[in-house]
Amino acid sequence: MLTYASILVNTLFAGLIFSKFVTPYINIQFSEVMTLSNVNGVPCLSIRIGNADGPENPLTDIDVLLTYSYQIPYQDHTGARRFFRQTEDLELLSSRQQSLQEPWTLVHVLDESSPLFGLHFEENPAKNIYVFTLSVDAVQELTKATVNVQSEYGIEDILIGHSFISMNDTASVPGVVISDFSKMSETEPYPVWYPARRGAYDTGDLLPKPKSWAG
Repeated sequence: MLTYASILVNTLFAGLIFSKFVTPYINIQFSEVMTLSNVNGVPCLSIRIGNADGPENPLTDIDVLLTYSYQIPYQDHTGARRFFRQTEDLELLSSRQQSLQEPWTLVHVLDESSPLFGLHFEENPAKNIYVFTLSVDAVQELTKATVNVQSEYGIEDILIGHSFISMNDTASVPGVVISDFSKMSETEPYPVWYPARRGAYDTGDLLPKPKSWAG
């Protein structure tokens, strides 16, 4: 009886030691660029992520958040030029997944509800934006621990008029999807356009003609 009790205590103690001192590790990869292209006729800002370890290190409860930060210039009471910084969320078409078995393209639609609607990224005042931040929370299946990884992008990292190419190979092994992570950031030209209207930073009148961003 004492032997069984000793084994049970040792097992529980070993489990506590493991959960406390083993650092969870995940290998989520991010695309090095963002793309801006039309999806179903609507301009969309896209980023791609994936679990490079695949089934060897499964992840669950994937939760992502995309924000952008910008600075608003102003003059103080002495006439000196200053600015303050503001951060806002950018709603994604999908921000949660139960698992990350294949590469996941995250999409923000630049429609009238987007704070970026009407903004031309290759022109001023887009330069008021200084960073996009993508934050990813996930649970590592092995340790049941929640981990967080982030990636940041500048305006110069947005490829206007491009779309991500497929990373998946479904022909080599029937019934099995193989993802080539060397293609994580590879893109191809793809059209993008929409009517130039007053957006988050525009100060002029509405422009009647669409502006083409085709690559």
